[in-house]
Amino acid sequence: MHRRWMRLVGAVFALTLLAAACGGEEETLPDQGGGTETESPSDAGDGGGGADLTTVDFGFSPTELSVTEGQTISVTNIGETSHTFTTDDEAIDETIGAGETVEITLTDVTSGGFHCRFHPQMVGTLTVG
Repeated sequence: MHRRWMRLVGAVFALTLLAAACGGEEETLPDQGGGTETESPSDAGDGGGGADLTTVDFGFSPTELSVTEGQTISVTNIGETSHTFTTDDEAIDETIGAGETVEITLTDVTSGGFHCRFHPQMVGTLTVG
């Protein structure tokens, strides 16, 4: 009975952390198979500010970014595993440790895909306008 109670408490704790991570302006997170994403105001690529990208478990959120040349992407890893933000042309290849945020300024980057070198299922699309 004690073991069952501990599992229940652990599950409730995990769901609470997940709910807290999902709060804010974004409504859904990607599934690990390249599922749904939403665009927050900072992802709009309006030429000012920057775009926000989060690594969640083994996926990016959002999976599609629209940015302008010279804009900064803030990549935050909220998981417990290191990831990379690597453009498919390898013009950008940044490692983001667990709990870290990396600021990446887009210079000489073209539209295309991005991925994590460590986890090939983590992919996304970058549109530079």
